[in-house]
Amino acid sequence: RIGSKFLKASVGFGGSCFQKDILNLVYIARTFNLKEVADYWEQVILMNDHQKRRFAANMVQTMYNTVAGKKIAILGWAFKKDTNDTRESAAIYVAD
Repeated sequence: RIGSKFLKASVGFGGSCFQKDILNLVYIARTFNLKEVADYWEQVILMNDHQKRRFAANMVQTMYNTVAGKKIAILGWAFKKDTNDTRESAAIYVAD
């Protein structure tokens, strides 16, 4: 299921399942006292959130540090190509 296209994510991964699965992995690792493993996978979530914030900040900076009065179009609102599923889409967080 995870192929080369998956590794070329744009603003970070989205969708309701993948993040939930990683957080479950963190929970299981902590349950078995595997602190380093849990920390590693927790960092994956933190980096994904960082990518969304970094992308949004870069957009604002490119527009002279303000988006007031500007029209912005976001293409690719769904988290996955050829679907209308927007649960936990990175676009939602970037737009916010």
